[in-house]
Amino acid sequence: MTNGPGGTVDVARYYDRNTARFLLMGRGRVYGIHRELWGPGTITSEDAAGHIDELLAAELADVAATPNALVLDFGCGVGGTLFRLAEHFPTARFHGVTISRRQIDVAERLAERVGRATECSFTHGDYHSVALGEIADAVVAVESFAHSGNPTAFLASASRHLADGGRLLIADDFLARDESALTASELDLVDRLRKGWRVPGIRTAGQLERVAPAHGFALEKSVDLTRLTRPGTRLRDRLGAAVAPALADLDAAFALGRLPFFGNLIGGHAVQVGLREGILEYRLLVFRKVA
Repeated sequence: MTNGPGGTVDVARYYDRNTARFLLMGRGRVYGIHRELWGPGTITSEDAAGHIDELLAAELADVAATPNALVLDFGCGVGGTLFRLAEHFPTARFHGVTISRRQIDVAERLAERVGRATECSFTHGDYHSVALGEIADAVVAVESFAHSGNPTAFLASASRHLADGGRLLIADDFLARDESALTASELDLVDRLRKGWRVPGIRTAGQLERVAPAHGFALEKSVDLTRLTRPGTRLRDRLGAAVAPALADLDAAFALGRLPFFGNLIGGHAVQVGLREGILEYRLLVFRKVA
């Protein structure tokens, strides 16, 4: 584990301190606060928050439906994505990895509550270096890749845990263009997002796509889902926008964003602005391990 801003110790502390509040803000059976995606058939906020899981299930239909197939979740939170996938694929096994001890405790309790303790299990660890001793058919990472300050280690770990032909699915925020093309104010917004949300791995999708082949991954699909987001429309987004100027001043003076609660508010506003103004995009990348 690494310390310092954006390091794994910092990320663990961020989630240990914020997870209870995230669950209060979550949407019903989704058990998380994934980006709301208003795709076809989504009616409620719960539908929108769980839409990314439905997209993952569609991508995994020919893999996870195989009896005893194994799906890993790198950065599983409290297990919401795995619980939803288990509904789609009742003969598969699911295992999540999270750096947060608090999330492990909640995930294990939730697995019992929703009747998924047999299919879903969890490991407290760093997805860069964890050694699970199993080879999976798929690895998913929903809004967790951005927490990685070392994409090479992330990809190497995913490759170690995947069978040849297995899939790596990453759904996350990415820069819409290279940092060299961003204005000073846009760079400032990206910096606030990275520091507030502890996401040093925010980069363009193209940067990830270029390094993936060195770890045996071939890109199969890159889907821009940004059009399905509705940035700034939720009540908490509007409240965040109202207090954002004051938070920015306090952060500049006192490094307020170091505190997990305020860091979440600062980063949350930054991502909403970034998506709305075309600085960020939300994508689903599908890779296949070919070697």
